[in-house]
Amino acid sequence: MAGRIILFGATGYTGELTARRMVVSGAKPLLVARNPQKLEALASELGGLETATADVTDPASIAQILEKGDALVTTVGPFIRLGEPALQAALAKGAHYVDSTGEPAWIRRVFEADSQAKASDIGAITSFGYDYVPGNLAAAMALEQAGPDATRVNVGYFFQGGFGASGGTMASLAGAMLTPGFEFRGGRLRTIRGASSDHRFETKLGPRVGLSIGSSEHFAIPRIAPEVTDVGAYLGWFGPKTAPIRYGAAALAGFTKIPGSKAAISAALRKALPGSTGGPTLSERAKSSSVAVAEALASDGTVLSTVELNGPNGYDLTAAFLDFAGRTLSTTGPLSVGSLGPVEAFGLPGLTAACAAAGLKPVS
Repeated sequence: MAGRIILFGATGYTGELTARRMVVSGAKPLLVARNPQKLEALASELGGLETATADVTDPASIAQILEKGDALVTTVGPFIRLGEPALQAALAKGAHYVDSTGEPAWIRRVFEADSQAKASDIGAITSFGYDYVPGNLAAAMALEQAGPDATRVNVGYFFQGGFGASGGTMASLAGAMLTPGFEFRGGRLRTIRGASSDHRFETKLGPRVGLSIGSSEHFAIPRIAPEVTDVGAYLGWFGPKTAPIRYGAAALAGFTKIPGSKAAISAALRKALPGSTGGPTLSERAKSSSVAVAEALASDGTVLSTVELNGPNGYDLTAAFLDFAGRTLSTTGPLSVGSLGPVEAFGLPGLTAACAAAGLKPVS
């Protein structure tokens, strides 16, 4: 029996984009948020969808909505601060879980809940949006092209045109600077500082440089390609500010070692960047596009294959990906259970088709 799609955070920026995409696809999600007035207004505009109120400060309010077999799609962030109640509710009720985070610490949290997700017989899928579906797909395609000699993968995320970040994205990005990052090197996961290195990619738009970041690829790629010993993931949103940000991140890491400084910075960031404060308009999003590049390399550093994917604005991609995940998880479910990467959850052909339907396709 098919479960329901439960969209938590439906009245936030990414949540509302996702709700609208789901309705266009023919889905009827249960819209969940903490403000009943905003919920009812959105539900009415979208054709009279059902609603329920829940708040991350009241975990029981989330759990009481869920039933076994449901698909909980959550866009409520920053996740490292607000995500735990939704994850725990999904685990307790046997509901599949998918989120829109890009925060390294939360990605690690979800993947480290693998045994709990298996015990609950659910798929737990984190960062299923522009962060970090495109890179997972590009990496899987590059590895397939490269063959068995590939032991290393580098993935880069870039954009073309204006970049407008939502309030939630800025709050998540700021919070991520205060938490340890990670990378998969030498066949194991290592804790490192974010933005500790950079990497140059050759793209169809010319050379681009990204800063290292903890992403789902560090967990997901070695699981679909055990021969891979090294994964690099890089974020290239910053253009000429890349070097200053790298050095600034190093300075911040040193400063946060002073007792009490991290808590003070966190409090200041919460006040300055409260979270869901809107994002780019439709016309603004139409002016930008997304780029993901993956390199598969031999152990000596020789590049064996490169795959570049281009698509629409990252927020539109995220809404489309979450729509696909919600519909698939609530009907057929994932291909396996546990904490899953995108390819593990839906298979390479299924993920490729879903990304193409969202407008994300390889460029030659």
